[in-house]
Amino acid sequence: FFIAVVWTRNKAVSKLPAAMVERNRRTNAGAAYETYIEEQNDAHIGLLAGKVSQLKQLSIDIQGEIRTDLKQLDGIDSTFDSAGSALKGTMMRLGRMVNSKDGCHMLYLALFVVAVFLFIYKMAR
Repeated sequence: FFIAVVWTRNKAVSKLPAAMVERNRRTNAGAAYETYIEEQNDAHIGLLAGKVSQLKQLSIDIQGEIRTDLKQLDGIDSTFDSAGSALKGTMMRLGRMVNSKDGCHMLYLALFVVAVFLFIYKMAR
């Protein structure tokens, strides 16, 4: 069993067993290590908090974009509804014209369709 002498300014303060001195040194090293680990954990927590706030802001931005897109889709939906109604009315008039006894209207319609296709063909070239 060894006895260690702790010196302070060249004076012997007390005589402690070597095991106690070693345990105190380990305890002090352990406390310093724990402090170091806590500081690292605090730094990582700060980084994570920053990333979480970035993700929160990103999700808020995405939500705003989704709302804008939904408004645009509603506008497109109403536009298609009105176009569908206009097309339905045109088809009803066209049906009445085809069912009429006068065959001259069908000839005019066929000539109009051919003229439109020729116009589109010329514009595409």
